[in-house]
Amino acid sequence: MDILERFKKYIAFDTKSDPTSSEYPSVKSELEFGKILVNDLKEIGIDSAYQDEYGIVYAFIDNKKEKTIGLISHMDTAPTIDGGLKNPRLIEHYEGSDIKLNDKYTMKVSDFPILKSVIGEDILVTDGEHLMGGDDKAGIAIIFEFAKYFLFHKDEFNYNLAISFTCDEEIGRGASRFDVKKMKADFAYTLDGESIYEANFENFNASEAKVTIFGVGVHPGNAKDIMINSILLANEFNSLLPKDMIPSKTEEYQGFIHLDFIKGDVEKTEMEYILRDHDKVLLEEKKEMLLKAKKVIESKYPKAKVEVSIKDEYKNMRDYFIKDMTPIEMINRAYINSKLPIKYTPIRGGTDGATITYMGLPCPNLGTGDFNPHGRFEFVSVTQMKQMVEILKELFK
Repeated sequence: MDILERFKKYIAFDTKSDPTSSEYPSVKSELEFGKILVNDLKEIGIDSAYQDEYGIVYAFIDNKKEKTIGLISHMDTAPTIDGGLKNPRLIEHYEGSDIKLNDKYTMKVSDFPILKSVIGEDILVTDGEHLMGGDDKAGIAIIFEFAKYFLFHKDEFNYNLAISFTCDEEIGRGASRFDVKKMKADFAYTLDGESIYEANFENFNASEAKVTIFGVGVHPGNAKDIMINSILLANEFNSLLPKDMIPSKTEEYQGFIHLDFIKGDVEKTEMEYILRDHDKVLLEEKKEMLLKAKKVIESKYPKAKVEVSIKDEYKNMRDYFIKDMTPIEMINRAYINSKLPIKYTPIRGGTDGATITYMGLPCPNLGTGDFNPHGRFEFVSVTQMKQMVEILKELFK
């Protein structure tokens, strides 16, 4: 089974994680998919493969070397639209034109200029109704293809190989049950990025904030000077925050305060924010903006009450890597030997690698050739998937 056949096999399974579930993994399909992966790992010759009590898959290939490199991808797909894509379409030597997915949807180059970057490559597109699932089954397929080669060419490599496939990354729980000891690696790489010509060792520092505003409810006909409408106060609260410090108006290293959820009535309105910044000092300033808005509202409306609860989620792994750049230097060497360009971009989000890094296993992120993830316009460059297998060969030498 080649890399394309394997990828098509895996994206046919819908493993969309469920943020409303309190279980780990959040959906049974991840457990079932993990069993398939264990079976497939053993089929290619990795007898050590197993699925632990949490559904996470681990495998190890002993190459009688002193150090071990780990490769990690996640099994779940984003909880946006259904996965389980069974009829992807392969476009060989893509020429750069708009792509009709079905009678309703066309992927236009004007809307998705990233298409220009894959002209001449073989790309796989969706049917317009399903998620591709390349995030992160492209990573899984790449790891399988490399592992197949590794098994029969051990003498080429200077490291042992450890593998893990995690659950629920898309809902922020991917590393919550991950066990560094089970991985048995000195450092690792997540294969969970987009272009293979970009790698990442920086991500947002992240916090979440819950804001609850309590108003005063009374019959509208008798409301003068009595009613305090918490919905209106919520709008006013949000207006006190910088209007351009939002996801749709920020890029690269610019952080943001994102109103992600709002629900309420006259007496009580709840809001949820996500706070992001690559600079931890600037993240603290964003927290202070929320607390200052609370004081302003309560001062202006003494009968109202505002509660602000802030929780830290994950940290920028850059602070870890500036102490030891060895895994980054190895990426540089692999790309030089592959005669391919590489640049480092900040992740405008989180990554399993950040959490795993602070567990004591340094874990930068590599690309897979998956683009426009989390929607019907997702596509995968099969050409880049194959190239990443070659890059991994250089990485392990």
